[in-house]
Amino acid sequence: MRERRIERASGFILDMDGVLYLEDSPIEGASETVRKWREKGKKVIFLTNNSSLSRRMYVKKLSKMGIRADEREIITSAYMTALYLQRRCEETLLYVVGERGLREELKEAGLEMVGEEEAETATHVVVGIDRSFSYDKIAASLSALSRGAKLIATNPDPTYPTGRGLLPGAGAMVAAISKCSGKRPLIVGKPSLRMYEFALRILGMKPGEVVAVGDRVDLDIKPAKKLGMISVLVLSGVSGRDSPIPKEAYFPDYVVDRISDLEVNRWKR
Repeated sequence: MRERRIERASGFILDMDGVLYLEDSPIEGASETVRKWREKGKKVIFLTNNSSLSRRMYVKKLSKMGIRADEREIITSAYMTALYLQRRCEETLLYVVGERGLREELKEAGLEMVGEEEAETATHVVVGIDRSFSYDKIAASLSALSRGAKLIATNPDPTYPTGRGLLPGAGAMVAAISKCSGKRPLIVGKPSLRMYEFALRILGMKPGEVVAVGDRVDLDIKPAKKLGMISVLVLSGVSGRDSPIPKEAYFPDYVVDRISDLEVNRWKR
């Protein structure tokens, strides 16, 4: 039975935006649910495509909402991008379109960055969500890419959920830069399998032992299903009851209104 399958899970991989909170407002029951899982001995990984904050900053954000988290339990697209560039690229000089969290993770990895004036010397243009995105940043990116720099995207999210509704995500910035340069980005975050595979290694578990909880079918559920994890779609973020029905292969194992419903054993397909 489905209830028994999820009850036997040893680990949970939780998306954050739309699952645990909307901006700075916690979603009802989220902190209590995470606490109960920990009390039952479950391991938890917090995982997000949102590159605006570093892992250190997310620890503080979650703490303010009553959710205990260690930096080693947090995986962000900014952190994964830093690891990718550090481990896969011998020569790196980065022009970055993004916010403080992305820059902090890149700096922590020992990667060198240049400003707009020196953008044309960059070997890579790294793009994440940037709420001060501008024409000048597009132009600086184009100058680097037209001279052979590679385009790296932290994630392709077209939007992210807030209490005010959906707002533009990193995908909007990536699309603008990709369109004018003609360069296709290498995407580090979901739906690439890299983040979930990294989370599974940290947990030390097989996919069938882990529940992945997210609010988007395309970016959360699809890669979770590909890896064979138990998938849960919450309707408290991007997806709602009026969202398009996904293909059978990517239909979540469970659909619930919010993460706290996972404590109720009322599963809806």
